[in-house]
Amino acid sequence: MLDEFNERMSKIEEIYPRFKAYLYYISYHRWSRVHATVNRTWTMTSNIAESLNAVTKYARELSIVELLEYMRTLLERWTKERLLKAMGTFTYLGFKFNKELDDNRTLSHKLRVRAATDYIHTVLDGVRSYIVCLENKRCICGQFQLDELPCPHALAALRQRDESFEQYCSPYYTMENLLRIYEIPVNPLPDESKWNVP
Repeated sequence: MLDEFNERMSKIEEIYPRFKAYLYYISYHRWSRVHATVNRTWTMTSNIAESLNAVTKYARELSIVELLEYMRTLLERWTKERLLKAMGTFTYLGFKFNKELDDNRTLSHKLRVRAATDYIHTVLDGVRSYIVCLENKRCICGQFQLDELPCPHALAALRQRDESFEQYCSPYYTMENLLRIYEIPVNPLPDESKWNVP
């Protein structure tokens, strides 16, 4: 991950050096997952805000009560859609995370593994080598600890040990926890004439 970041920053510097200087000035940790001081998982907050802004563009012209009802019905619909999608998924992980794991698994098949100890492995990818510590859920590539999902190197080490990936994934990505998110309903509001306004 850090290697990929540095490679891309080098390309930016080749094209426009002042832009790289600006990105450095505003601090990498503010916008780069690999430099973040907290785990941002796979979602950047500003992207969520921008998506919500785009969806509610029309609603901004409504009165406050209509705006709140618009937002409530939007959340109600989204919750129901995501619940149905989650209920139709029969994998250990949620759809998005299972796909990422499958992609990593495909990449892991070309890797060779040498075990140093029960939990520490050297994973060879052509001329590059990566050190994986399964006990600490870490890989020198940074992806394992950043995504909290086994990277291709970790999956290669797990395959050599004939061990399952489940205990190496964040519990937040499991279908069980994903379904819990949608347990709380977005309750409908009664007609305005039935409101008890003090």
